[in-house]
Amino acid sequence: MRQRLFNLRKYLIVEFYYSVLRRDWRVSTFLSDVLLKTVAYVVVSIDRFVLNASTISASALTFYSTLSFIPVVALVLAIARGFGAANALEKWLNEQNFTNPEVMQWVMNVAGKALDNTQSNIIAGLGIVVLIWSVVKMLASTELAMNRIWGVKKGRGVVKKFTDYLSILFIAPILIVLVSSMNVFLMSNLQEYAAEGSLLGYAGAALTTLLRWVPYVLVWFLFVFLYMFMPTTPVRFKYALVAGIVAGTVFQVVQWFYIRFQVGVSSYNAIYGGLAALPLLLVWLQLSWSIVLWGTELCYIMRNRHFLYRDVMGANKRWVDDVDVSIRMLRLISDNYTRQGGGLALAVLCQRLRMSSSKARIILQELVDLDILVEVRDEDDVSYYPALDFHRLSMSDIIVRLAHLDESKGEKWKIRFVEAIKKEFSDDTFA
Repeated sequence: MRQRLFNLRKYLIVEFYYSVLRRDWRVSTFLSDVLLKTVAYVVVSIDRFVLNASTISASALTFYSTLSFIPVVALVLAIARGFGAANALEKWLNEQNFTNPEVMQWVMNVAGKALDNTQSNIIAGLGIVVLIWSVVKMLASTELAMNRIWGVKKGRGVVKKFTDYLSILFIAPILIVLVSSMNVFLMSNLQEYAAEGSLLGYAGAALTTLLRWVPYVLVWFLFVFLYMFMPTTPVRFKYALVAGIVAGTVFQVVQWFYIRFQVGVSSYNAIYGGLAALPLLLVWLQLSWSIVLWGTELCYIMRNRHFLYRDVMGANKRWVDDVDVSIRMLRLISDNYTRQGGGLALAVLCQRLRMSSSKARIILQELVDLDILVEVRDEDDVSYYPALDFHRLSMSDIIVRLAHLDESKGEKWKIRFVEAIKKEFSDDTFA
């Protein structure tokens, strides 16, 4: 009886599911193992979502999305008008039910009025500036939120942001217009063929059914693109693909329930009047960004499941602990470089130190910023090399650099601190 209670209690402890993903705990049968790992992925991803305060990041992204939503729709509508496909675009959006129909109709009307008012006006230039700023801010916030989940401190540079974000800004609307126009054109023609009883009619009916899956495939593709492109760290396609399909499917399911089971819509109309669509849009954006960030957690977990530990970021963080971890990292990197003449991968470091990669990245990035290590990225992982001669690098040098004495005031105590550290640790080198 006591053993049964113990077995039941372990399933209520979050750390147990972390150990399941690390393969520290296994069950005998294959089906039970798959089921337990699936539950572990869900529990750990939700736990990390809460620990990383991703709801706050989702709220910030909701704010910037609200600012950029109308300008982006106006830009897409302008491109669609240029191609003569404005009606096809509006018809396609209404058919897909990306959000509540009232919200979509309100957005299209406001975007159309904004576009009509700025087409032959000096305000058009200001509108373009606001459009670019709001979209860049939203993309930068997305990158920051995903980098925080991955433990990456350093994001894209200014030039890299400018080129990457503007590419998204101008290529994505064109793709949306082309896909919507092609979809409407094919659907209208294939339905005519489907009405016929010939072999061509059966083929048209089959293709019509396949085209109805286009919105779901587009959502999956969008999620996979976000998980691979936005974080400034290498992300394998297989992890982004699985996380994108899972998160994209959850997004579609939540959207379906949200559209059909809205509560209090009539009261919203009574309170907000013509602005009743706005709170619905905000709720939908908050849910959408929460799912996107949860999928990022899932992608991170799949990549780092073998050395995943429950770290509460910023909780009980002590400078001495960071110094201790830094010294252990440098010893491992130095030994590997001396014996094999190469860098040490992040995954290997985390496995040997039994540390999550998000926490390890923060410390490693500080060592890179202090010109102690050099970071080299490849397609799958990140490796670290010595940036200077470790034969001359002592433990006292590391402690003094990590103390960031230049950022503090007061000269006397700093001199005494440095002298004391050098007296005790100058003879202990890393090579």
